[in-house]
Amino acid sequence: MARIASTAVALPDHRISQEEAREVCARFFGDHSRLAALLEIFDRAGVHDRYLAFPPAYYFENHPFSRRNADYVEHAVKLGGRAIREALKKARVRPDDIDQFYFTTTTGLATPSVDALLAAELGFRPDCQRNPLFGIGCAGGAALLGRAAQALKGRAVLLSVELCGQTFRPSEATPVNLVGTALFGDGAAAVVVESDAGQGPRIAAWGSELFEGTRDAMGWDFVDDGFRLVLSQSVPAIVVERVAPAVRRLLKEWGLRVEDIRHWALHPGGARVLDAYDSAFGVDIRWSRDSLRRVGNLSSAAVLFILHDLLESGTPKAGDRGLVAAVGPGFALEAALLQW
Repeated sequence: MARIASTAVALPDHRISQEEAREVCARFFGDHSRLAALLEIFDRAGVHDRYLAFPPAYYFENHPFSRRNADYVEHAVKLGGRAIREALKKARVRPDDIDQFYFTTTTGLATPSVDALLAAELGFRPDCQRNPLFGIGCAGGAALLGRAAQALKGRAVLLSVELCGQTFRPSEATPVNLVGTALFGDGAAAVVVESDAGQGPRIAAWGSELFEGTRDAMGWDFVDDGFRLVLSQSVPAIVVERVAPAVRRLLKEWGLRVEDIRHWALHPGGARVLDAYDSAFGVDIRWSRDSLRRVGNLSSAAVLFILHDLLESGTPKAGDRGLVAAVGPGFALEAALLQW
């Protein structure tokens, strides 16, 4: 039986308001013929603030990918270490008590992976089993919960680190690039999961579904100067037509209905995606909307931030059920059922 013992989050130092992000893009792309239309993206994104590893000027300095990726590794280790240390402290466990380490990211490359760089620094045992997961994108946080519950032996740490700002490409004033700028932020989230009885919610079930014919809906193109965002306008429609029925099928497999879920931690892909979830389910998604407004879309870390907010609020009661769900490149759904 896997239970969540603690959660913790970490944000970088530079808080950027949506107005500030809009203004800096307006100055930089000032000669673009469709600038006014592009800037409207910032007004519709549902984001008020986000946090970035560097001041805004850094992202417009045309650093080569090698520099931006090296900066990603350095700051991912720092931010991820902060989140894990706090999660361990809250769970009242020592680093050498950790048997498994699950890690996900989609915004930078490292070999050895970030979890390997962190393991020794944090004091994990040499035989701690590491499980890095790359390329699953925004679905990564939900996937970690399911993977850990499925294979847990003893005690595990789960970590998502995303520095989405490192993927901004100042050479490209396109709608997709500006959507990414208007939506995404940086952050890290950590979870301690234990196999013995405890007070936290139990990860009662988990599931995945890969949707055929949606490969081009979301992801990265790897180009000479870094990561080019792929994000189709069809994503909200896919949520309604493919994802929502898949969620209902999972719930049915678990002997549940939508009405049986009290707490929803749905990935805040953007205002339109959350509107699609609202249309499909008609449930309370205030935790997702609030997280998007306060810190932006944090890719794989987003649902773990929402889960952290939910647990810190003290709202869930004994007997409640919650669903942590996210979609990512593939196009794929990852979901985990929580039982208090």
